[in-house]
Amino acid sequence: MVSVKYIIFVILSCSVGVLQSQTYVGELLHGNKYQYAKIVVTDSISTFTLPYVDGDKKYQISGDVDVDGAWTIVRDFETWRFKTYRTNSVITGELYVNQKTQPVSFFQQEDALSKDELYKYEGIFEDKTGNRAIVYARNDYLHLISPFSKRTMSLKPTGKDTFWSVSGEVSMFEGTEVSKTSLTISDRFNESVTFRKQPPTNIEEVWIPVGKDTLYGKIFLPPSAENVPACLVLPGGGAVGMDNYEYEARYFAANGLAAMLFDKSGNGKSKGPGNFRLQTFEEKTTQYLQLYKYLQNHPSVDKTKVGVHGPSEGGRLALMMAIDDPEIAFVNATAAPIMNMRDGQLYAVQHYVRNREIAERDNAAIANIWDTYYQEIIDGEIQPQTIELANVYREKYERLFLPPNSTQVPGSPTASDLLNDRVAKEAGKISCPIFLQYGEKDERVNAQKSIQNFVEYAKEDLPIRVKLYPRANHSFMTPEFEISHGYLYDKKMWLQHIGIL
Repeated sequence: MVSVKYIIFVILSCSVGVLQSQTYVGELLHGNKYQYAKIVVTDSISTFTLPYVDGDKKYQISGDVDVDGAWTIVRDFETWRFKTYRTNSVITGELYVNQKTQPVSFFQQEDALSKDELYKYEGIFEDKTGNRAIVYARNDYLHLISPFSKRTMSLKPTGKDTFWSVSGEVSMFEGTEVSKTSLTISDRFNESVTFRKQPPTNIEEVWIPVGKDTLYGKIFLPPSAENVPACLVLPGGGAVGMDNYEYEARYFAANGLAAMLFDKSGNGKSKGPGNFRLQTFEEKTTQYLQLYKYLQNHPSVDKTKVGVHGPSEGGRLALMMAIDDPEIAFVNATAAPIMNMRDGQLYAVQHYVRNREIAERDNAAIANIWDTYYQEIIDGEIQPQTIELANVYREKYERLFLPPNSTQVPGSPTASDLLNDRVAKEAGKISCPIFLQYGEKDERVNAQKSIQNFVEYAKEDLPIRVKLYPRANHSFMTPEFEISHGYLYDKKMWLQHIGIL
């Protein structure tokens, strides 16, 4: 009986001793650049992190952050000394490191808002000079497209109707408990601008018959939607839904450009026997051109100013659409593989395998397996020895991307897609302005080769703009998990330059 009582006592003690924690977010100047910093205070230990510099590495704090006083961390054999005080939910003070002093501020981060609370902050906000800030909810967080930092950032709640973002901007909303009517953005130097809420973007749900399928879409219309330019926003490869591209559609609509998103055949709310996984590039191009015509004939749209935007595979298809239809007014292709699929996939496979820290000899062997496999798809017969060799590496490395363990010719990729290079070789048929955007660190698409191919085959007088984004990956995300600085803003400026906006 004694032992039973003892066990019960231990369990109760453990349940009572739950650690409480509080997070503070802010920034400091490190390496001539402001960096996101985070403090986590618990009952037993407090830690300091620089997530965008050191990843998950935590530095233990010596001293008490949660009360006025001095505290330190040791980072890379350097002692960082803080002298701070707390006022309500803000910690302010100074940091001493390397014989230099700088002011610091950290804001207490509150619990995430519920979905019902998020939507009252959404909207388009405009200042006196016409700058527009866009606030939208996605993945259970609020996001801000700032006209000042030209960045798209999540907003961290730090008080009632108050949010902080990693650009150092503080966003304060005013209005009712149902809807906020004004937004004031203050930068790290305490300069602020107030924005007033504008009429909302109108969103139309549409069902569009395309062959045997009926595709579901959304059209984002500017508040004053009358004879406006428009853009068909294509999806990238895979089963990613239209929600992934909604921030771009909202940005376009907020700046006067109607934008249409849609679910692919066999995906999302679209209906019918079609399956995007089994469609060739040519079949998708034909299908998407019908969607383009639908948007072009929308009663609120200026049919002479309708273009196409597409990421990755969508960028390839946007360019193919412009090859086939001279009425397309512009193409903004992002991370577009401008080469045949076989060459593009081999580039991606080699980078994927190398990032797994697999021996270079094995990397070359795996690339050769894929090259052989693609050739056998083209020839119409998968050889058993190819699969046997793939299985050798399948057993050697866990969860390695290799051809499927089957000699059956797959439904995708098709031989025609693997060989289809007309996105490059027929680029001379394109007559509309082109904007190509690539991430400098894209390991899925060979940006330099794609640009080279397009410029080689396009007309000499074709208006082409190309921009590479430093440190950005295939999705235009930086190592700080932010959308590249200027990625959206550059689209607007280009559309203004070519006379669409």
